[in-house]
Amino acid sequence: MTHILHLGHQVTDLSGVTGLISTDAAGFDPAYDVNAIKITANNGSSVPFTATWAEPTGDVWIGFRYRAPSINAHVIAQDGIFLEFYDSANRQIGLVRTERDDEKYRAMAVGDTSVDGASSFVAATNQAYWIDVKIAVGADITIEFHVDGVLHSSATAANTGGKGRPVRCVWRNLQLFDYYATAIWYYAHIAVLDGVSTIGRRFVRRTPDLVGTYDAFSGGIDAIKDGDIATRAASDIAGQRLSFSLAGPTAAGATTIAGVHVKQLAQLGTAGPTGIAGFLRMGGVDYDATPGTPSADLPSPVYSSWDLNPADSSPWTAATLPAEAGIVSS
Repeated sequence: MTHILHLGHQVTDLSGVTGLISTDAAGFDPAYDVNAIKITANNGSSVPFTATWAEPTGDVWIGFRYRAPSINAHVIAQDGIFLEFYDSANRQIGLVRTERDDEKYRAMAVGDTSVDGASSFVAATNQAYWIDVKIAVGADITIEFHVDGVLHSSATAANTGGKGRPVRCVWRNLQLFDYYATAIWYYAHIAVLDGVSTIGRRFVRRTPDLVGTYDAFSGGIDAIKDGDIATRAASDIAGQRLSFSLAGPTAAGATTIAGVHVKQLAQLGTAGPTGIAGFLRMGGVDYDATPGTPSADLPSPVYSSWDLNPADSSPWTAATLPAEAGIVSS
């Protein structure tokens, strides 16, 4: 499964969310995660944060949970911006904006010209929604805005200028309600997929808990479970392993499990191993993923994925999910 471009809404996953992580129960679905991004602002104060990902090969889908502002979310004071999308040359290719005249969120494709789509979506105060946006880039740029699985707005613009596929989304958070005081709103469960729809797809985040069978990385389990990118586990010999049990939601209510992913934030050293992979340990056997090569310049995400149970190539079930996972240098 190579379609994962981005998973997560933690400080190490996004730019601009330091100090915004919240455990307010209103902000997230506890079946999937344990926190959210909490925005507290007035309607004219942009509080942007950003997700970036590698160059995709197909249409990009981005999905997340959005709890609308706590005051007058159904009223838009001025035309505003909800989401912005940019290609690798930092050219804007699309956005989802808010419209003062009809209070709606609408898609806009930005190609040779900017084309506004019609819309049927007005946000309700304090209401939680699952948002999914599809961006297709080729001879045209098309952006679709879905709410709770329903298409509410789309727009297409010609792209003879050759803009590329999106590699960045900015949550602009500008003019999402109408009131003189501050409101509160939330985001959680952010996922970006390459060529695969995010509609109806949910990701359960589990995190390292206790050291498992292997403890060969210097720094050990404590260095990777604290959520601090400055403290790291390190390997100086290829083949070293670190494994751990998992804490957090268990996906017990899931009826279909499409895959298991191990996300690593890793950075190459000046010497030693040149790759990193996730692995699953089940029944006393290690199942290694294909290694990835992280950046030497800064910590970068490396995803290891299993669409089927590697022990017997059967579909995953809640009962067969691994209790121990880990990382191995290469």
